[in-house]
Amino acid sequence: MRVAKACRQCRSSKRKCIRSDSHGPCVQCSKRQIPCSGKLKAIRGAQLLPCHVESPNAQEDDDDGANLPEDIVIELVEHYISKIHDRPHSLFHLPTLRMSVRKGAINKALLLAICAMGSRFSASAEIRKLEHQLTEKSKRLLLADLENICLETIQTSVLVANLCAAIGNSSSEALFFRISIGMAQIMRLPLVDPGDTVVMGELKRRIWWTLYMADRWYSSGLDLPRQIIDSERSTELPMEESTFRDLSIDQLTLDTPWKPGLWAYMITLVDVFGPIQDLNHRIVQEHVEDDEIDRCAYDLSRKLDAWEKSLPADIILNEENLQRHKQKSNGGPFVALHLGFHHYSTLLYFQYLESKGTSTSTTKMFAERCKYHASSYSALLKFARENEGFKAVYPTVGHMAIVSSSVLLHTLLFGDEDKIPSARNSLNANFEALVELEHYWPSLKSMV
Repeated sequence: MRVAKACRQCRSSKRKCIRSDSHGPCVQCSKRQIPCSGKLKAIRGAQLLPCHVESPNAQEDDDDGANLPEDIVIELVEHYISKIHDRPHSLFHLPTLRMSVRKGAINKALLLAICAMGSRFSASAEIRKLEHQLTEKSKRLLLADLENICLETIQTSVLVANLCAAIGNSSSEALFFRISIGMAQIMRLPLVDPGDTVVMGELKRRIWWTLYMADRWYSSGLDLPRQIIDSERSTELPMEESTFRDLSIDQLTLDTPWKPGLWAYMITLVDVFGPIQDLNHRIVQEHVEDDEIDRCAYDLSRKLDAWEKSLPADIILNEENLQRHKQKSNGGPFVALHLGFHHYSTLLYFQYLESKGTSTSTTKMFAERCKYHASSYSALLKFARENEGFKAVYPTVGHMAIVSSSVLLHTLLFGDEDKIPSARNSLNANFEALVELEHYWPSLKSMV
């Protein structure tokens, strides 16, 4: 068989492959600013993906999109860090992650999953097209080594679960989250071993809490029982994000006072989300008396109020704190925390938009709160889109924006005349956000 000399990109596009430098990309790939497989073979020893011995299936491996040049890998990892990390999950100590990537020491399946996430935000259409190939390769490698129970396998499984959710595959999402939780329980996370560094102990906690939060999200979509019970909630909460980020990898003791981070408040907030889901599930599946519903809703509303009142001065949502967290590179996670609060509140009060009978002062107040939180969600998301340093483009944002929009639409159709212009503006802002999010997560189109 004749050995192909043209790069894969030129072969697929039926272009003539010309290169002036045997170690560089061809002319066509340079013009199109896409990775060149000809270049990849030439620099195989310099790749950031773990090296492997050439096999008879090497050409097949090249064709699956797994072999990316160094600069593209770093770009995709940074996209993941700036747009996903510390929002729907908190899985990495960033200095450790970046060092592992640059040294080629990171697990290949894990790196592919990170790159698959990051590829959705690339300016290059060719790179964005690699997302499916990167995901499938990561998934194959993960499943082939599933008995290797370790933190990297859990991290990979969580990312694959998120990638499945991003394309609307809720069954696979649940499967990979359950694999992750099972492994974490086998490893006795988040227990810290005597020889663990501060970074390792905190990383174990963050991975555990990521799974705790995910367990409350994905289980509701398929009406599945949660795997992590509330009694396992007793472990320490995550520390302040900047402190964690600044820790040296081999540090054995924390040399600054411990302070809860944004993720700590996300966790205490999601403690209320679970019961809100349970109440809404009961309303749909069972015959629950209105008085019982109102009593439960009132109790949960008090818990949400207590959570908001318990926030320290530097975690309260205001302009000063937005800028403070942006300067600490925590603008996106700070916005994510408060988007979650407005969403959970909207879900609790949603049932009160329609009068079920005799209205009381409490039910009227709950209906107004629902509208307030839906509008507040829209306003905060609009701010995040219009200001640098507050990226909120993870898939769940779209789901939450749709819930907010349904409330705004109700106001537009049935609300008082003086509320209609504001509702229309907020609805338009949500629509613009959803259009942008569809660019990254096309499966949202089926939800709009």
